[in-house]
Amino acid sequence: MNMSYIYLKRALLLTIVMLLCMTGEEAQAQFKIKWLAVGTMQSPYSEGGAIREQEPFDNAPLQYPAVDHRAGNTRAGGLWVGVKNYTDENGQFFPYKFAHVGPRSGGEVQFFPQKSEVVSRFEPTGVQIDGAQNFLRFTNIDRIDPNIQADQMIHIINNNRVGVRMDQKIHAFANEFHDNYHIMEYEFTNTGNVDSDIEAELNAPLEGVYFYFISRYALSDAASWVNGNGAPWGKFTMNDAVGDGHEDYGVDFRAQYAWYGHNVFQADYNCIGGPLWASHWTSNVPPDTSGRLAAAHFVGRVYIHADRSATDATDDIGQPSTMGVKGSDDPDLVDSEFDIDLMTRQYQNFLEAGRMYPHHADQIEPSDAGAAWPKNFANPSNDPASFQGVYDEGGWAMVEGFGPYDMEIGESVKLVIAEGVAGLSDAAKLHIGSAYKASGADDNALIDYTYGNTTHSMTKNEWVMTSRDSLFQMFERAIANWESGLNIARGPLPPANMKITSGADQITLEWDVYPGASQTGFEVYRASTTFKDPNAYELIATLGPDARRYDDSEVERGVDQYYYVVAVGAVNKNGIGKTPTNTALRSGRYYTQTYLPVNLKRRPGSSLDDVRIVPNPFNIGADADIRWPDKQDKLGFLDIPGQCTISIYTQLGELITTIEHTDGSGDEFWDHTTDARQVIASGIYIAVIKNLETNDSVFKKFVIIR
Repeated sequence: MNMSYIYLKRALLLTIVMLLCMTGEEAQAQFKIKWLAVGTMQSPYSEGGAIREQEPFDNAPLQYPAVDHRAGNTRAGGLWVGVKNYTDENGQFFPYKFAHVGPRSGGEVQFFPQKSEVVSRFEPTGVQIDGAQNFLRFTNIDRIDPNIQADQMIHIINNNRVGVRMDQKIHAFANEFHDNYHIMEYEFTNTGNVDSDIEAELNAPLEGVYFYFISRYALSDAASWVNGNGAPWGKFTMNDAVGDGHEDYGVDFRAQYAWYGHNVFQADYNCIGGPLWASHWTSNVPPDTSGRLAAAHFVGRVYIHADRSATDATDDIGQPSTMGVKGSDDPDLVDSEFDIDLMTRQYQNFLEAGRMYPHHADQIEPSDAGAAWPKNFANPSNDPASFQGVYDEGGWAMVEGFGPYDMEIGESVKLVIAEGVAGLSDAAKLHIGSAYKASGADDNALIDYTYGNTTHSMTKNEWVMTSRDSLFQMFERAIANWESGLNIARGPLPPANMKITSGADQITLEWDVYPGASQTGFEVYRASTTFKDPNAYELIATLGPDARRYDDSEVERGVDQYYYVVAVGAVNKNGIGKTPTNTALRSGRYYTQTYLPVNLKRRPGSSLDDVRIVPNPFNIGADADIRWPDKQDKLGFLDIPGQCTISIYTQLGELITTIEHTDGSGDEFWDHTTDARQVIASGIYIAVIKNLETNDSVFKKFVIIR
């Protein structure tokens, strides 16, 4: 027997034995992750308190715009709770003690989940596409509560190894003027419970408590991969701050924020804004190479409230007391809870670091004193990864620490933070990015774009830098929303129980309304080929308040179609939360957004002699205009019987797949894969189409050239 197999088997058996011997706390699984997915910005949240690197894999937090391809804007997050002069449940003294989760690992034996539930104000719209359930990110609603102020909320409670309970509520909104941020409400309480049971192991005050957050932003997962050179890990992210007391920033809030910085290794074009310049293995299908600025937005966190102390709930403008950045590959950015020397360095060098000044961005691209925004940021020349004499391949993570707090048993500290994304509109990203590519990557080219009634001319980078204004507007709305008690205007309820059905002559959309719903009408939007292109959607119908159906016949046969339907409300007169007035509010599009395709199908053929295979021959190298536009590998069987079986054989008579066609239409499509999900090779193939109503059959040959 192969010796490597013997050693592998022994190792596997040993691993199983070790797992069986572990306690429940030691062997617990990864933290559960749940999504808030009602707005333009959607994000997962972990019951551990932070989303670690690569978690969830390939579906990064802060998806914006949520319908875009690989739209994540965060690579890793962390939450550390640090204290000093701490004696644990075993009587061991620590000058400094931590409970860590993230940014790369840790947490499972330091944070102990007690509760994690998604609460919705109403039961979200159920959407069926040709009988199949429709969703992009499965969100299981744990509880319906019509009394919550937000449209959806995640409620997380956990204990940790220093005896502090975290009670976190994350609020998300479908109002289109507030749907690009989430408000995170934290209450940290000294309970003395250091594990997962209900018993408190300690009964002592905590000294010098800090709550330390780590956010490594990597803007637009799609753009980062296309532009490469470490960008997907946040290597070229620029970090900046306002409201930290070092300057007069012209704002009355304190916040940190980030944008996609200068990729010094990309020589073909300037990467500010994340142009989608070339195809990549992570690209959308078909790949977007228009030059669209996939990262022409800013991401950030605004600090709405921090208790002055455990006995004083007034807001402390001196919090967070620590603001700045840390290198993602810093050797001390690890999570051992028993290494006293490590935790001493973490407390003194991380938590007590104070408010960094000059900021990361200012030190990367220094400007003359008093220079107006965007300073030198629109004409970058330096590498954001090289900072204070350290070159960090992973880039620099944004950090903030709230503290130090002294907390008696039972005392709490409350923090409120809003996090979100804002920037250029989808249309502006496409127009400006395409014009920049057409200019041959001329960084001095002035690009005209009109919004409102005014046309402006700026360079591509200057346009991207205007995204800070959008982010600051978002911060102000989030603050005003919180200060109102989350009492912003609500749009109308969305359509309920929507069904979309492919047909021979039309695609039919049907929906109900919720009891008590009030709307002035409905709007139907459609995109062809893919749901992942934000610019592909167009308004195709405006309907009255009593509409419950729309028949769409103005589409190309055989091409995938995607939809969403929104209810239109009355003109808004409620300006709470800085919500615009004198405009009609709409229901959130993501309640009805479709992710599965429907097609306009042809009527069934009247005779087996009419059956056609298109294109035939199929040549992968042929021009796209003689293939199906929505998919590279797609073969159409047209004018077939409404009820038939299509069996596909090799030239040698080997059956490679069978398609059961039962929808009553006259077309069916195949993606060139076998029943074993293998892509077929070039060759001659035979299709046997059997009419299930008459049992008649026809044989058709076709050619594949790959």
